[in-house]
Amino acid sequence: MIKFEILESPDQEVISTFEYFHNLIYIGRSSGNLTIQDPALLKSHLMLEVVGQDMIVHPQKSVDFYLINGKRATTPRKIHEGETVAFGNTKLKLISFEETAPYSKKNILNAKLDQLIESGSHKLTVIEALSKLSK
Repeated sequence: MIKFEILESPDQEVISTFEYFHNLIYIGRSSGNLTIQDPALLKSHLMLEVVGQDMIVHPQKSVDFYLINGKRATTPRKIHEGETVAFGNTKLKLISFEETAPYSKKNILNAKLDQLIESGSHKLTVIEALSKLSK
């Protein structure tokens, strides 16, 4: 889980708090988990990644630099809760992060099956629902 707040941006629609239940997210002008209409950003600009107890900011290819708490960085760096990352004309503040357990397709299907069984679904309905999920 990665939770952060966009503090400043030319894209007023992204000035908000975001929460992603992934261990890594991409931020960019036109691709990624969060797209920001900031002309100073590249198509894919930064990646935020949770690795164990650490949050790491990875600048993407062709990114010259970014700022952590106002200090220039050019390579992947660890950041902590409460710290800010400025990239292009956008600035975010890391609120919290926690490594999210990876979910395999099998685990997802088993969880769905458990939900269907607990809800009292007829066996045929359960099988039909599972066959649709696995397609």
